Amino acid sequence: MKSLFLATVMAAVTILLITAGVGVVGSGIRGVAKISAEGVEMEPAELQLDVAELCSGKEVRVAAVKAEKPVEIQLMAEAKTRAAGGNISVVGGLRARLAGEREYIIDMPCAIATGPCYRVMMVIPGYDAPLEIAPGRYDLLLSGACTAEGKGWAELEVNIVLKARR
Repeated sequence: MKSLFLATVMAAVTILLITAGVGVVGSGIRGVAKISAEGVEMEPAELQLDVAELCSGKEVRVAAVKAEKPVEIQLMAEAKTRAAGGNISVVGGLRARLAGEREYIIDMPCAIATGPCYRVMMVIPGYDAPLEIAPGRYDLLLSGACTAEGKGWAELEVNIVLKARR
């Protein structure tokens, strides 16, 4: 019987998107992430995320994750519209990469969506289902792409949760 440990990375990330025509003109984004669980560590324990940079497609190193034993991880993203004006739809996907002796890539389609978002209907390990990673030290890198259609603005809150269990 496996022991169950839960590590939560809560990246409460606020995204302010201002659009003109089709596309994002500017954004101001900040967030905080935390992780704690037996056998899994993240350095730094708290960090600031600049999601504007993540949505630009640029890959950003946000932390180092250390797993002492094989562990199953699963990332989840929840997006909420805090405020909006005009007729706008924002859609985006994120990608997490754990880089170390081994490398793991977790795509998170439709992680950011204020309207309909269509994705491939398949189980994505690490997003829809747990993904087992080997013991080791990994750099946690995040990137993404966001698009907007219509005119107006939207303020979104995106929470990224990392669960780990053995």
